[in-house]
Amino acid sequence: MSQHIESNLDSVTQAQSKENDLLYLTKVSYNESKHEVLVEFSNSKERMVQRHKFFPFILISSSIEKEKLSTLILSLGFKGFSVEEDNNFLKLRTLNFSDLKKISNALALHINKKFVVIGPEKSFLVEKNWSYFDSFKKIDGVLYYTNPLCDENSQDLVQKIGEGADLGFFLTKEISFQEALRVNKEDSLYLVELAAWSHLLSVSMEQIPKSREEKVELYLEKCFFKHGEPITFDKSEKIFSSVGFEPIGSKNEVLSKIDFSRIWADLFSNNFFNIGPETKNCSCCEPVTLDSKNLLPSSLIKIKFNEDNSFFESSSESFARDYHEENEMKELRVQKKRDFFLNSFPVGPFFRNDFVLVPLMDAKRLISENKAILVSSRNSDDANHKLNWFCLNKESFFSREVRESNSSLFNLRKRIDFYESNLFSIKEFGYYYDVALYSVISQVLSELPNQLTSQSSSFFSTQLARSIISIQEATLSKFKEFSENEGYRVLHANKQSAFIKGTSSLKLAKSFAMAQNLPQPQIAGFSSHLVKGFA
Repeated sequence: MSQHIESNLDSVTQAQSKENDLLYLTKVSYNESKHEVLVEFSNSKERMVQRHKFFPFILISSSIEKEKLSTLILSLGFKGFSVEEDNNFLKLRTLNFSDLKKISNALALHINKKFVVIGPEKSFLVEKNWSYFDSFKKIDGVLYYTNPLCDENSQDLVQKIGEGADLGFFLTKEISFQEALRVNKEDSLYLVELAAWSHLLSVSMEQIPKSREEKVELYLEKCFFKHGEPITFDKSEKIFSSVGFEPIGSKNEVLSKIDFSRIWADLFSNNFFNIGPETKNCSCCEPVTLDSKNLLPSSLIKIKFNEDNSFFESSSESFARDYHEENEMKELRVQKKRDFFLNSFPVGPFFRNDFVLVPLMDAKRLISENKAILVSSRNSDDANHKLNWFCLNKESFFSREVRESNSSLFNLRKRIDFYESNLFSIKEFGYYYDVALYSVISQVLSELPNQLTSQSSSFFSTQLARSIISIQEATLSKFKEFSENEGYRVLHANKQSAFIKGTSSLKLAKSFAMAQNLPQPQIAGFSSHLVKGFA
């Protein structure tokens, strides 16, 4: 879809170019005194600077009434702002950026939620749905946005692969990108990777942080801002993280490693669990049975035991660890774990008529084995299940972002494969840029669950983290059960990977994904050396 740049904006052209040349968005700067953003579009022959009138803003859920929000801000002593209705949001604008931050902080104290405030340059790009190094086609002196990741046929792919030479020249300055590759390939490809991160995160190359965690944090900041989702202060409960391990087996056994890290973000989508802070425990889709399809594995179900001296191995390692740390008879559980070579502490002991809250998968299994019965929700004195569910009607913003990212990956992969299938092609800048962009999007999708379950993240929420961890643990528990039924030996499984004895794990991964209707985990490699902490 073309996006026209307003023709009434001031522009400066420093050189003439041929019609239909591509220009790239290479610089954004904010002039607060003039309330404007300057956007620079460049190629090797031309530079255009356009001025856009701009006032800093944040998006706020329209669940807050416009009049009430305006009245609240005025009562806090602020002036020089406006509140506009924008689709399903309210858009709060201020004359300058410092006022926006002050109003946001004051609102957080009153509503117990903090709205995401990002810099004017980045918020401008988000509002326009542009980013660094986007391409624009010049036709009759007017620039039109071109979607570089749109679905293309084979003929279009040939043209797209050759594009980007001018962008490569912009990165390598005095010499062409091909010359830069010959002089120092490592540094040249590092610049391409920085450009890809800059595009994805909507910040300049100079602002790209070094660590992957900080990069993912900037991605989350953009997502939360873009969808008007506030940050909650739900950070009180303890979340256990995975620990190192020592696999069971001899040092000469061959392990195959199945990587689950890439499928977790896919499970955020509404094709699976529709994970998101705004779709959790909605008022419209509360589940009524244990088999309700939108019930999350983090739900705790109250059961009553039928047997004395009962133990069970939980599907949730974090629940088992919690129970072990917080309850008596630790020595007995330690002994059981050692005697039965268990990977985690067993939960128990329980006796006939004991009531206990257990994870959803554990409750289903214990009831099916006639070891316990479900406590009826009709008995208000006994039943206090702690249910967690996701909305079946509204798609979460995480789901929308994951689906958009997967669509981009699909088209990038198609372009890369098309290029690599041509044995006589010379690798142009466009190819390297596509490879880098594919890599950084994949990295973000793989790291999202880790960042959202890390208490060091600004976007951490206890309830959201528990939902994510429970999905990971439930999926891996199903994988271990499936593998054992298929005759495979799972030596260990953590949030990232599962380690299988032998080298025939590709068939297992495919069979499991098909049986559970899940994305297929990838085979990450093989090893014949078992080392503590091997991951």
